[in-house]
Amino acid sequence: AKFTIVPKDGKSATDYTWTSDASWVSVADGVVTFTGTGTGDKVTITGTPSSGQGNIIKYSFTLKSWFINNGGTLLTWSDANTYCSSQSGYSQSTVSEMTQHTNYSATRTRGTGALWNEWGDLAAYSGAGFSGNYYWSSEQKSSGYHYVVVLGNGFVGSNYDSNTNYVVCRQGL
Repeated sequence: AKFTIVPKDGKSATDYTWTSDASWVSVADGVVTFTGTGTGDKVTITGTPSSGQGNIIKYSFTLKSWFINNGGTLLTWSDANTYCSSQSGYSQSTVSEMTQHTNYSATRTRGTGALWNEWGDLAAYSGAGFSGNYYWSSEQKSSGYHYVVVLGNGFVGSNYDSNTNYVVCRQGL
């Protein structure tokens, strides 16, 4: 995953020397990249003016969740649940962990606190193994049906448990 820090002082990100205090985060020209598995520890990104003049930029964040997927393998709900349970510390995600919604109608707005709302179309992150398609949630709609979330647009739907969809697992940090 990547995001960009944009200086507010009218300068360009290239006018700074950037550092991160976390081994799993790199930063260059203001572009912050997650290069390994995140932790729940506070991360601070520091931009120091290359000219030696001006204000130092500091941006800190703390992750509350880490998500993984099983690549492009489609699984039934039961097999998806087994897959997530077999990953140490992980479980299937709830709908709310994947997308913000009201009564299972997605808000589909950018924001914090849910995977799609924070990161947008997960298929856009090459090498991350996500598609923009349907992912199982842990939440049952009715007997034989579970909710699914489209990680391309945040949409919430449901599917028969015997059908196959993609898998995303979450670990609290």
